[in-house]
Order: sequence, then C-alpha cells, then structure tokens
Amino acid sequence: MLKLGFDLGGTKTEVVLLSEEGEILARQRQPTPVTEGAQAIVDSLVRLRDDLLRSAGAAAGSFTIGLGTPGSLSPSTQKLRNSNTQCLNGLPFQAMVEKALGQTVASENDANCFALAEALAGAGKGYDCVFGVIMGTGCGGGFVFNGRLRSGPNRLAGEWGHVSLDPNGPRCWCGQNGCLETYISGSGLEARYRDAMRKHESETGAAAQPLLLSATPPIKSQSLSAQDILQAYNEKRTDLPHWPIVAEVTEAFLDQFGRGLARVCAVVDPDVIVLGGGLSNSPLLYEHGPALLKRHSFGGEMVTPIVKNTLGDSAGVIGAAWLGAARAG
Repeated sequence: MLKLGFDLGGTKTEVVLLSEEGEILARQRQPTPVTEGAQAIVDSLVRLRDDLLRSAGAAAGSFTIGLGTPGSLSPSTQKLRNSNTQCLNGLPFQAMVEKALGQTVASENDANCFALAEALAGAGKGYDCVFGVIMGTGCGGGFVFNGRLRSGPNRLAGEWGHVSLDPNGPRCWCGQNGCLETYISGSGLEARYRDAMRKHESETGAAAQPLLLSATPPIKSQSLSAQDILQAYNEKRTDLPHWPIVAEVTEAFLDQFGRGLARVCAVVDPDVIVLGGGLSNSPLLYEHGPALLKRHSFGGEMVTPIVKNTLGDSAGVIGAAWLGAARAG
C-alpha cells in the first residue's frame, strides 16, 4: 500500500507520497497558514493531499496517512500540547485532521518522525537502537528499536531537551530550570551568548561592536545567530573583537552537548546517534562530540558513533509516511 505523510511545521507544511517500497513518488510544500488559525491549517492539509494525489495519479483511500506535528498528543485528553504553533494547543488536532481527511491518521511529534525516517532509510539504517536528535530552534529526540518507534505511555520517550542539567540554570518555557534545550538548542545558544555579552558590557562598560562574518550588512554582536557563533569558533576567528566570548559560550555548548548525550547513553546505550536540525550542519559536533561524550560517560568508555542525518530536511515527512504504514499494520 502507498504511504502518505505530512510534516506540519511552524513556517512550512510538507506532504510526501511513498511507494510500497519507500520510494518517493511525489512531494509538495507550502507555507503553513499559522496566522489564520487551526481550521485553516486543517483545510490546508486537505488541499495538499488532493493536489498531491492528482499530481501522482493516485486514488483516494489507497494509502495510509501519518502526520508529524510540533508538540505531541496528551495520552489522557488526546489534545495537542507543547506545540510552538500555539493555535493548535489544547485542540483534538488528530481527530480534526481525521474528520477532514475522512481517514485514520497516525501522528507523532516531528522529532519522532525524524528518528523513524533515519532509522529505516537514513543514517541509522542497519542499527538495532537509534537515537535521533533534532537540534534546531528547540531540542528534541526520538528512539527507534528494531525499526519500531518508542513513544511510551506518556509519549515522552526521547524528550531529552527537557532533562534538567541544572535546577539553578536558565528558566525554560516548560517551567523547569536548566533544561538541556536552554543550552544546546539554537535559541539556547543565542541566549547564552547574549547573557555573556551583557555581563561583559556591564563589567567593562564597552558597547558591542559590529561583527563581520558572512552577514551583509554587518550584524551587532548581541544578535549573532547560533550558526554564526559556531561558524566563528570553527574558523578560529580570533580576530573578532569578542572572540573570548564566542569561545566561552561555544565550548560550554559543546560540553553540555556531551553531558546530555552521556545521560541518554547511561540509560539506553543506543547503537548510533543521528543528528538533525539546523545545528547538525556544524562540523564541531562531529569533531568534538565523541570525545566529550566519552569524557562524561560512566566508566570513561564510549564507542557509540555520532553521525549526521542523510535525509536532510525531508526526514520528518518521510518518517511520518512510514509511521502511518507502521500503525496501520
């Protein structure tokens, strides 16, 4: 049977149709109508499905459907929670989509869909236990055991971004302090850089100067993106006026990355760790990550490989398509 998958993001929604063997038959993307509300988002999924089926010449009802969402369904209420597309929180979103599409839909958060795709058809293929990590604006993950996604009774499996490393650390939007996400996500790294800049300026009275990286026109030091920070450190840009701060926050970021992975490995000990999300493009994670993971691991030994994804930013939608097929049979 064919497999159809949706990946619902805050800025774009993607749909894909896979053959029975997993070959991509058709794929489309469109902006997510977040400002128009939940019903507009549901309606956009219907239009995407219909357009895709027409382009592929596929018949309605001849496929399974999987849906990757920001956030996850509460096991007790079946309503969406923790979604950064906030208009969907508190709604029975899966039920709304099933009613609109006229078909059963399997749904999981986007990190779980990413992990499933990379385990079945990407960098984790051939490994028994895969831990898939997304490091983007936020930080999430998912576990796949022998080709099967592990969600758990609370649908919390893989949520390593909200493991607290320091109860006195930065406040996280989830209500805890010192969550891993506040350190090693893109938004977390940028916040730690701004904190360091403010501390430096408070102590020295020196105003931030423009930094010339790849940006045109120059950007202010306080507004460096996470990618800019990691790029500057990777290129050893010691000529930058605030190089010590770049080095300080990047080295702390890498250390927390190693600590976070070590905690996962101490509990589950996966066979491979596959990285995704925007920050996964930084070579620093692969250059320094294994040694830092080993440093913070119990017994000081660690052979688990840390690898980059191979399916790119379509991993989530491919995983959603496989999810629908798996839940159907």
